[in-house]
Amino acid sequence: MPTPWLKLLLIFVLLVTGRIGLSADNKHDLPRLERSFWLHASLAATAQKGYWGPAFPPSPSPIESDIQNAAKLLTSTYAANRLYLIYHAEIPVDDAVQVFGWWRRHCPGTVTLVPTLVLRMYDNQQSPVFTPEQFRRLVQFFQQSINADHVAVYDVYGNRDQGEALKILAEQYPKGLIRVGIQPDEKIRPPFVAAVQDTWSGFCHGKTNADWLDRGFGAETLRKWVENRNRQGYPVAWDLIVVAWDYSATERGGYPGYDDAAKNMPLPADRNRLGLQDILQTGRVGCVAGFSSDLLILQANSENPAHDGRQASFYETLKRAKPYQGYYAVPFQEIVAIYGGLKDGKSPGRDWEAR
Repeated sequence: MPTPWLKLLLIFVLLVTGRIGLSADNKHDLPRLERSFWLHASLAATAQKGYWGPAFPPSPSPIESDIQNAAKLLTSTYAANRLYLIYHAEIPVDDAVQVFGWWRRHCPGTVTLVPTLVLRMYDNQQSPVFTPEQFRRLVQFFQQSINADHVAVYDVYGNRDQGEALKILAEQYPKGLIRVGIQPDEKIRPPFVAAVQDTWSGFCHGKTNADWLDRGFGAETLRKWVENRNRQGYPVAWDLIVVAWDYSATERGGYPGYDDAAKNMPLPADRNRLGLQDILQTGRVGCVAGFSSDLLILQANSENPAHDGRQASFYETLKRAKPYQGYYAVPFQEIVAIYGGLKDGKSPGRDWEAR
């Protein structure tokens, strides 16, 4: 029988070599975790109406083959099991009803579609996006044809008054209202029962992965956010990042003081895997709903002429069912590999390094 100190030495060796772990990721049911994306239901390249203000012209509505191709790529090649389909009246309501129907028709039944609404615009008046008549029609359609259990509210600003529309959603979805784009310091409060958290600064802070892991940089920040959500007890999906900020402006990758689509760089390679590993190790079972990724931001930066340009932008590749190989391909394909690994039940440890 080995002496206690020999047992301790053996455990230490196994931990160092990665053969065993004392982390929470051994308890998470990896294949059942959320693997989601948030994107415009309309796949509109530059969707301004209803977002930046009411006076912008409507975006062109897609055709069914656009949605069919995008649905196949996102749920098969990109391994998503949930899509947050964002709508802010950028196309007419009649067209939107048809488009959401196409998404449901062409996505597998095992993929959850969550209608995700912007309720207030980002103009100075914070104008309501929908009239009461439009809103009630949409909610009735969503309940009958898309998702009777869950709907989401998208907002990248924290704690805004969402107005009467939120009360209607709370009445119709009393146990299934999700807050998409919640900020790190924003508490999850009723009527919301779950959230998808913005993690941009946590993942981006650090030019190299060694910088990111250093004290006072992104990894430490991300862990603190996860610990905070553990205390709140609500399920949270954590945003994996494709578009980082401009790393050329600072020595070690601190925030440059601006968010410029012409200058924003890809997130460094392997950063998402490291971050996901930290989240699984730190997050309590039941508090980590899974992982998500913001494709609105990818589209907005991809379409900039300094990067892919409009014709080769991310949404255009979805419409053509062509895997994205543009300026931000490395972090995006890393997320795709992560999703494939989670789907297969693989923990993001050493066995992923060869992927």
